[in-house]
Amino acid sequence: MRLRMGLPSLNSKVEMTGLTTPFFPFTGRTLLLLLALCLFLPGCALFDQGGADLSNFRTVILDPGHGGYDHGARAVRGMDEKMLTLDVARRVKPLLERRGYHVVMTRNTDIFIPLGTRTSISNTHADAAFVSIHCNWANRRSANGVEAYYFNSRSAPFAANILREIAGCYGSHSRGVKFARYYVLHHNERPSTLLELGFISNAKENASLQDPSTRQRIAERIASGISKIHGGRAPVATSGN
Repeated sequence: MRLRMGLPSLNSKVEMTGLTTPFFPFTGRTLLLLLALCLFLPGCALFDQGGADLSNFRTVILDPGHGGYDHGARAVRGMDEKMLTLDVARRVKPLLERRGYHVVMTRNTDIFIPLGTRTSISNTHADAAFVSIHCNWANRRSANGVEAYYFNSRSAPFAANILREIAGCYGSHSRGVKFARYYVLHHNERPSTLLELGFISNAKENASLQDPSTRQRIAERIASGISKIHGGRAPVATSGN
């Protein structure tokens, strides 16, 4: 994943504008300012208290990054990011279904899906958790490793569970669980994480990620990490849910 001018990107971040309006206690303007500040504090905004949490989600939204005209990161050789992420997501889907989860793909073909549509798909499923799948890219060709991102602090354990599973599964290493204001996380009301599966600007990692057997192994680890908090299978629906 890299930020490219002129195209929407999941690497787009929310920028905080300056606050020039005086602070007047107990006014509508004050409440709006407090809400705006909340949007930029980790673990604060846009987490639907009435929706699923990490203990009870039964739907998983798989979000293969980029697609269509948005290639994402360009591999040094082989498939670009948009096709690698789609292939991994397609492999994860049946693995989760066998564990009892309902799985929704934000895209199942090589098409472009706007960021707002991706988060809307997630937010319309009250019992969902969201996993966005990406490959990394850097000018420094030696950069390597896998990482996971979260926005809301309550999603951090979800990201950590998956990262622990995928780190080192094909000879890479963990770059850690990190906070970020990526659009698909910041505007998501569900437990959510964005995964970077490795650097396709790095010849060694790219060669591994271009191998279908590696992508299958990664998919198995992602499914394991998603279901880990539930003991390996989707939780049983309770009455009224």
